[in-house]
Amino acid sequence: MAATASEVRSTRLPNISDIGLSCERVMDGRRAVLPADTVLVSADTHWFINEDIFFERAPEFIRHRMPRVWRDEENGIFLMGVDHQRFLTSIFDKIIPSLERPGAFDLDARLADLDNDGVAMEIAFPQWLLFYLHQPDLEAREWIFRIYNEYLADLQARSGGRFFGVGIPNYWDPAKSADSIRHIKEIGLKTYMLPMTPGKNAEGRPILYASMEMDPLWQAAEEAGLPINYHVGENASATLEEPGGIGTVVLSTFMPFRRNFGELMFGGIFDRHPGLRIVFAEANINWIPGMLQDAEMACDGWGKLLHPKLERRPTEYWQEHCYATIMSDKVGLELIDYVGADRVMWSSDYPHNEGTHGYTTEIIEQVLNAVPADQAKQILGGTAIDLYGLGG
Repeated sequence: MAATASEVRSTRLPNISDIGLSCERVMDGRRAVLPADTVLVSADTHWFINEDIFFERAPEFIRHRMPRVWRDEENGIFLMGVDHQRFLTSIFDKIIPSLERPGAFDLDARLADLDNDGVAMEIAFPQWLLFYLHQPDLEAREWIFRIYNEYLADLQARSGGRFFGVGIPNYWDPAKSADSIRHIKEIGLKTYMLPMTPGKNAEGRPILYASMEMDPLWQAAEEAGLPINYHVGENASATLEEPGGIGTVVLSTFMPFRRNFGELMFGGIFDRHPGLRIVFAEANINWIPGMLQDAEMACDGWGKLLHPKLERRPTEYWQEHCYATIMSDKVGLELIDYVGADRVMWSSDYPHNEGTHGYTTEIIEQVLNAVPADQAKQILGGTAIDLYGLGG
């Protein structure tokens, strides 16, 4: 007999109902009772841009090819596009205002929200700039990301050691990767990201991370010693205006990083570069046990056909190289022994609507109820401080 709805184990977070849109929330994370000496760090937040930084900071010869940033007077939202042709179409006009808290793009307001939510430090990923990961003008793309990285360094310095932006290097031209990654480190950024799907190179061929052609990128990454991030949200697999579009986009966006982990492991990247540290951000951790189980199965069932041959088991690669961020993940916390509590970092995902800001207290209690206090201390900040070098 099939189980009734009341008999199926619930995945819903207890004591949380309609938490409202991000722009409406009141931050109250300071109510949370943390383990002794815990420093609360959000390992995944987002920064919006409301300044015309690309046009203003670009060299004269390429300025006309840079994105402009402007405020739309009709609906009050900030837009971005080349030649004032907006990149995001009007179907986003209902979504953007729900995310645009003052702290999304104003540093003083941001720090006030961090204070009110009890967060000491944050790792801040780009927001709409993610859509420029596949900008076809490669020269302009290189300048866009260099300017953005330097802009982040300025924000980081102004924040007094609380805001740490995630840079973006040149990942499409391995001959330039080393200089790009070195520049990120030299200007003081603690980390950077690579796209889940890197697209094509200058010759129009697909970029394959595990190919030897891309080895200079991984060599430079290992030498720099900075953690590398993959982050969800580069592309939406559903159309927002279709029936159920927003909900479908949310479900399809938070897809696991199986291909990326497979490239790093089965492609021999981890074996060639054992110093790499990889973070998979904003997909929670419930996908990881199933992924590792299937990876172990692939080794056992397909091992004789694998090339290159692996030096270790999949779970060993995960434990030695990989981390993931967690927001609200009741199921993931129940499976945390398969992931490793030392591989997990809490994040508020501010200012996304699925983020925990505004009910951070309840999420901290969820973590404390799932793991011992010493592990909770690491999940809530200790691991992020160690991994990203935030201690000074």
